[in-house]
Amino acid sequence: MPRTTTPAGLGLAALLAALGLAACSAPAPEPPESADTGRTTAPASGPASDDGASGPASADGTYSSAELAGILGTLTEAGGAPLQVIPADQIDRSMAQARQFLESVTITPEECRIFVSNSLAAPEGAGYSTAVSSVDGDAVQTIVSASSSADASDARTRTDAASAALGPCASFSLDAQGVAIEQTVQGVEAATDAETTFGTVTTQTSSDGAEQETMTVVGTRGGLAVTALRTARDTLPEGTQDELQLLVDRTFAAATKG
Repeated sequence: MPRTTTPAGLGLAALLAALGLAACSAPAPEPPESADTGRTTAPASGPASDDGASGPASADGTYSSAELAGILGTLTEAGGAPLQVIPADQIDRSMAQARQFLESVTITPEECRIFVSNSLAAPEGAGYSTAVSSVDGDAVQTIVSASSSADASDARTRTDAASAALGPCASFSLDAQGVAIEQTVQGVEAATDAETTFGTVTTQTSSDGAEQETMTVVGTRGGLAVTALRTARDTLPEGTQDELQLLVDRTFAAATKG
């Protein structure tokens, strides 16, 4: 997952994977550590209803960042592992650092920059939250992000632009601070309960031959956009697409409970 320091090698690839194709999502920094155990802990989330889900409090049906954090705080992976909600201030810092970092990234062809910068500009006043989990250390990481805005067209515009770029950007190269990465992107026939669904699978190969594979599923419904992403060293675990689609569906289901 994205960290708060500049990565190298396939750490860079993982960062770019998490940033790209994430609709209105925010990149996820490290979860905080408990002072007592040193293990990651979930911070307090936003207000939730008695059944563990939050509905929108605003009259226009949008969700605040705190409400989205409450929704993501109800999620677990297929194996039952909970996702850790990232504090909003850490997300903001990570986004600012990512913008600065991407200024040093050269992408060829240039129009493929959409795949590594699509998530760095949320609509004004949008709510957003991110939750993460990891298995086998950092070998496999799952990131779920949600954003909400009264401008329902914004998320669809971003996913439409990414979809249109799939053909000319099926493969492109990245260079950041001397680290060269070749990246391929393919569309995925994803299906969720959202109004619109968009999916991709991305493979990054560094100059030393190491590989990182990432799958992303984006669902939008009204002004709510949900992105489920999993990245893994070498190859994604079997069943990844079904699990990501389920995470998107569970997020929308939690959001509609009130």
